[in-house]
Amino acid sequence: MPSTFESGIIRLHFAPGTRAARVRWQLEEIGVSYQLSIVSLWLGEHKRKRYLAVHPLGKVPALEIDQTIIFESLGISLYLADRFPEADLAPPLADKKRRADYCTWMAFSAGTLEPAILEQMRVAKARARKIPILSVGPSLTPFDDVAAFMERYLTGRSFLLGDKITAADILNGSMMGWALDIGLLEGRDAIRSWIEGLRARPAHSRAMAKC
Repeated sequence: MPSTFESGIIRLHFAPGTRAARVRWQLEEIGVSYQLSIVSLWLGEHKRKRYLAVHPLGKVPALEIDQTIIFESLGISLYLADRFPEADLAPPLADKKRRADYCTWMAFSAGTLEPAILEQMRVAKARARKIPILSVGPSLTPFDDVAAFMERYLTGRSFLLGDKITAADILNGSMMGWALDIGLLEGRDAIRSWIEGLRARPAHSRAMAKC
């Protein structure tokens, strides 16, 4: 499990049901060979010395590539999209409008969408445990506002940026997939159709089948 920095090896430190899944999906979209190092959260492997040598905070994912280690699913996604331009998962800088939209959606996934969804998950857990909802703490943008915005934007679209999947779809789609799975997308037909299209992709199916 510790980093060995083998030349040419890409190693994803992964735990099922975590943000590492979106990185695995992106690697499958790219089509590059990679090794998978499973980190058992149930057994506490993420807090053991061996894994802390990889990620000092004991988090997943972590990606070993190009003689270094990258943390955070957003950071990893950005790096991979630019590292493998042949996969066309990030608009080139020369395409100013699409690149600007891409940067916006990449940041949106972590800064706006994820906090709104995680708030809903915390509220659901609080209700189940009969904890006062006010103690959970609100996100800056309520989920309903985020979902309404994305519903309008995705109406008539298959992907966030034109007619091709990008890393922005992978990050936002994986996050919004959580919302679908916990029943937050009733009446959001455009979002549901977008997620279903993403989940039907062979790369997504391969990534999930290996979990």
